[in-house]
Amino acid sequence: MEQFQRYFEDRKFVRWVLRPDQDLNDYWQNYLADHPEEQEPVSLARKLILSLRTKNEADHGQEAMDLLTEILREVDRRKRRTYFLMLGFSALKYVAVGVIFFILGFSFYSSKESAELDTLYQMLSETRSNINDTQLLLSDGSHVIVREKQSSIEYQNDGKIIINKQDTLGAIPKGNELNQLMVPYGKHTSIKLPDGTVAYLNAGSRLVYPTVFTGENREVFLIGEGFFEVAHQEGIRFLVNTSDVEVLALGTKFNISAYPSDQVIETVLVEGKVNVKKNGFHFMNNEFLLKPNQKVSYHKEQSEAIITTVNVINYVSWHDGFLNFTASDLSRVIKKLERYYAVQIILDNPKLGLKTITGKLKLVEEPEIALGVLATTASAELTKINETTYALK
Repeated sequence: MEQFQRYFEDRKFVRWVLRPDQDLNDYWQNYLADHPEEQEPVSLARKLILSLRTKNEADHGQEAMDLLTEILREVDRRKRRTYFLMLGFSALKYVAVGVIFFILGFSFYSSKESAELDTLYQMLSETRSNINDTQLLLSDGSHVIVREKQSSIEYQNDGKIIINKQDTLGAIPKGNELNQLMVPYGKHTSIKLPDGTVAYLNAGSRLVYPTVFTGENREVFLIGEGFFEVAHQEGIRFLVNTSDVEVLALGTKFNISAYPSDQVIETVLVEGKVNVKKNGFHFMNNEFLLKPNQKVSYHKEQSEAIITTVNVINYVSWHDGFLNFTASDLSRVIKKLERYYAVQIILDNPKLGLKTITGKLKLVEEPEIALGVLATTASAELTKINETTYALK
């Protein structure tokens, strides 16, 4: 995967794919002859870049989404051994998702060959940038860094953007061009989208959305976890796409957890109604209409979905600053806290992760306080190894 990532940054490679000539053909043919092990990453990189040219064809959205899923699934095959290894894979996932800017069904792409190269290089540079802070990448090229642990972003009716209720960005040109909001581990943010919908993004999440919604659908793409309060617009649907499922809402509140490293995608409905269905990848054969207090869990490996009745507070309370859990496996709670605080929590005995706990945990500023409460609830002992690593035994 490292080689695959490298080709996107190679100007000679991109020029060869987009504007081949005899010299470039000779160079890369010789290169592949000398490095046969590079055939697979070169082939996949070429497919992604060439998808730029087919963007305006009838089935471009389907092809693009298939390509994105292929990348994400390849990354997910790599099992994490440590938290820091996971961070390395997360950075690569961010690179993959950045390709969405070129291949989703929006009018972001410019057909001029020089613009193709410039835009591609710029996007790849941005997606590989520091992910320690929340980042807002706008369609006009602006790159806004938000350093606060908890932040808010709001689009106003005049197109201006308010950061943390005080900093104002000038209005950017309206159109279908895409923007993306990246939230690293240890941070979380809320964003009021141009249509008035509010999305709360949990740690380690990314949202891709247009500068303005047009047409019969309001469509966004989510990786990670988000709680949505959808602004009702008569006859205009709101769609949230993930790597495996599509959630259709009509003025409602719901939560989606769709981290690439998790084997289950969960959609929980708080109020209103949503329809959860297969997306372009055809993994689900049915549609599921959820009622309030219901959850649909899509299991990636089995390609099946299950509906259950749940206490929704256990799934949506994170955006209000606390975790609520009922008979939850300690390992699941730990995973949420690792993402929220950007720490690693080591279990001295793996069987401890199977222990079920019930309670309410306030997500205070200092992780050591919250983890101490968790340890007490689980009748375990917490040890701090360093600033980012803790152990439970």
